[in-house]
Amino acid sequence: MRLSRSSLCNLLLEDGEEDLAVLLARADLPDVLDTERDAAALSALGLGEQDLQALLPAVGSDPAGSSPAADAPGDAAVRQTISSRWASLVSAWTAPDGPAGRA
Repeated sequence: MRLSRSSLCNLLLEDGEEDLAVLLARADLPDVLDTERDAAALSALGLGEQDLQALLPAVGSDPAGSSPAADAPGDAAVRQTISSRWASLVSAWTAPDGPAGRA
């Protein structure tokens, strides 16, 4: 199945998987994912086949048929949410009492 990376990020955010959405957004993957072709890379991020099957019934359209302009407002919101979450994670990781400060 093909779907846009931003659509998958949206689904992950809606499912409460903010960390995974950030990893997916920052990963070196194409903008249009093919679940078969990219299965190994998605699995390496922590998004296995069963996780995809649980999320993908919510995806109804093929991104190849959608216009980029129609997705632009949603993409901007996803990018902003991911950027905010990324900043929050970096702050937590670099805080003296955060994960990086614990030895």
